[in-house]
Amino acid sequence: MKKLKGTWITCVIIYIMTLIYAFYVNWQGKYFGMTFVACVTPFIVPVFMKLIKVRVPLEFHIVNIIFVYFASLWGSCLGGYQLPYYDKFTHFASGVVICEMIFLLYKHYLRHDHRKSLMFIFLNAVNASVALLWEFYEYALLVFFQYDAIKHFSTGVHDTITDMLVAVIGGLILSIYLIHYDQSEKNHFFVSLERKIHKMNH
Repeated sequence: MKKLKGTWITCVIIYIMTLIYAFYVNWQGKYFGMTFVACVTPFIVPVFMKLIKVRVPLEFHIVNIIFVYFASLWGSCLGGYQLPYYDKFTHFASGVVICEMIFLLYKHYLRHDHRKSLMFIFLNAVNASVALLWEFYEYALLVFFQYDAIKHFSTGVHDTITDMLVAVIGGLILSIYLIHYDQSEKNHFFVSLERKIHKMNH
């Protein structure tokens, strides 16, 4: 537990220090608005879990802040998305993270339903829907912040489609893994995280 707390504190410190640096380098620059967005993004999922009254362990918060660090703070505020394939990496990771999130909620509300086909369809359908909504979010960044995350002016629809595709692939891979190990006695990370959440809430 001490090691987990130490990891969590380290992640928070790194995030805050990087955020301060982002405000410094983006002062009155084109990414200044996105830096404010990065102040909010770490809280979105934890607040959502609070609202639906599901307690989560430190591992959940660590995964959340690491993903947000690369997807929102480093990617949108410090030019990460200008690096080759960075955009595709974060969208692939988003597919994995979102699929795990859906799995946690699915098991929380439908724990006794062991139909693998239903779980597979549900995980991937919701993940694909979230990938679509994410592209709407990126379009909103273009409209309201003049931040061209969807690369509208350079690649057009190609970037949007490939972003959704890699997110769906990431979710597909994890969904196969989750279904395979869901009933396993071994504590694989993504499955054991769900089991820990179940214990905390029951």
